[in-house]
Amino acid sequence: MAKLTDTQLVVLSKAAARNDGLAVVPAKMNKAAASKVGSSLVARKLMRELKAKPGMPVWREDEDGRGISLMITRAGRDAIGVEDDTEVSQEATPPVKKHKNRRDAAMASAAQATIASTASRPRDGSKQALVISMLSKKGGATIEALIDATGWLPHTTRAALTGLRKRGFEIERSRDDDAPSVYRIVGSAGT
Repeated sequence: MAKLTDTQLVVLSKAAARNDGLAVVPAKMNKAAASKVGSSLVARKLMRELKAKPGMPVWREDEDGRGISLMITRAGRDAIGVEDDTEVSQEATPPVKKHKNRRDAAMASAAQATIASTASRPRDGSKQALVISMLSKKGGATIEALIDATGWLPHTTRAALTGLRKRGFEIERSRDDDAPSVYRIVGSAGT
């Protein structure tokens, strides 16, 4: 596979860090550049286009003015070295809707909590499980140690930390004077 540009890597990493796997146009990127980056990622089957639904980030608009979103694929995750262990398909996620009574709302909330709890646990033996175990140790881990252990690029490793934070892990960052920052998990979604 041909080498990815920095912009493509950033778009893929940010999409992989999101729970829904959708790409968000970087703030300083214009429409033409976004279209070029998006089409190149779709052509390489690293992302796929889908019709944007309300609340989804829109990557571009089609000829009719309808929003199009980009979602990272398994190949896209493999290209940046991120495990696809928490994929929750759109079909498996119950639609968000208004409920007529409290009982229906409570049942929907319980269903969402079940999905969230299974999504927050990485698959045993995955790189994310390795990162969590390294960060759970008393001394924590540096970015460099995480990079060496996983083989990820620095920005992918930072994106994985952001993804863990979004999944409910409380990650503490500490730094001595001239030493690199040390990251440590101090709490998780389940505790």
